Amino acid sequence: MATKFYLWQKFLSRFRLWKSEKIPVIIDENPNLGYEKKSRMYFLMIPIIWLLALWVAIKKKILGPNLKINTFWFDGASLICRTVKENATTWKALDIIYNYSPGKNKSFSGRITDFWNQLNNIKALRNRLKLVQQKLREEIKSLLIKEPEIRLLSIASGSAQGVIEVMSEFKQKDIPIKAIFLDRDLTAIEHSKKLAQEAGVINQIIFINKTTRELEEVTRGFSPNIIEVVGFWEYRSKEKAIELIRRIYDLLLPNGVLLISSISPNLESLFSYYVGNWPMYYRNLKQFIEIITKGGFKPQEIEIIYEPLKIQKVAICRKSI
Repeated sequence: MATKFYLWQKFLSRFRLWKSEKIPVIIDENPNLGYEKKSRMYFLMIPIIWLLALWVAIKKKILGPNLKINTFWFDGASLICRTVKENATTWKALDIIYNYSPGKNKSFSGRITDFWNQLNNIKALRNRLKLVQQKLREEIKSLLIKEPEIRLLSIASGSAQGVIEVMSEFKQKDIPIKAIFLDRDLTAIEHSKKLAQEAGVINQIIFINKTTRELEEVTRGFSPNIIEVVGFWEYRSKEKAIELIRRIYDLLLPNGVLLISSISPNLESLFSYYVGNWPMYYRNLKQFIEIITKGGFKPQEIEIIYEPLKIQKVAICRKSI
């Protein structure tokens, strides 16, 4: 089930930020995916979030940016929050967020961890995982109607948990998917190998420990018809993001699909930056679309899908014949 952004598109079009007739923008609300929603008491968290962000910003201004503990109420009291902070922007932090189960630890530290687990940014990351997996399933099924096999490229693959789980689902249906996982972090490659081994799909994957500078070289002869880039664009400037899209466009076969994510500006952005040590490029809808179209995709080839909290969005870009 999905809700179209008709009213928002109409509002944005008045300011020449949006042309609703060209690119569909959807909020995915599929009840079967178990999306996480905003807490009823979230409005009570906002003052705490902003006050702590301000306090840590002042501390960093006075004491320097590299504090051992940003605040007792986050990385001081909770070892899990500290581990996420120390591994911010990496697959290790995402692995904790994706697989965290609240309510198991009743200690003070556990309750602090559970409290921060209610942040919308944290919920949106897990929603993004569910959204990307569902769209991967749909695009694979669609391509299988025309293509004899699926060749998937995951750029900055990280742990690749979501992709591996989808590959495992299709293998159980006797539909093996060939994949290349590209990541510059060797620990990410090793972890994804472990997950792939456990899922029984390791023989379908080529693991490459290199950077995107060698993208064309490592994919020579592979010809992907699906390219997945999730959690990577958020750390690239506009110029580098456009360049990457152009290269991806050239790599994709006709009828091929790009799935790419982006994070929207939100009430927790300063908290993530100062308290979580997690700097990112936050892009609104207009900026997101501008980069994709400057990268080579036509408006009619693009669909934008938000998870229910409207923080994480995913573009489905289908290259025309």
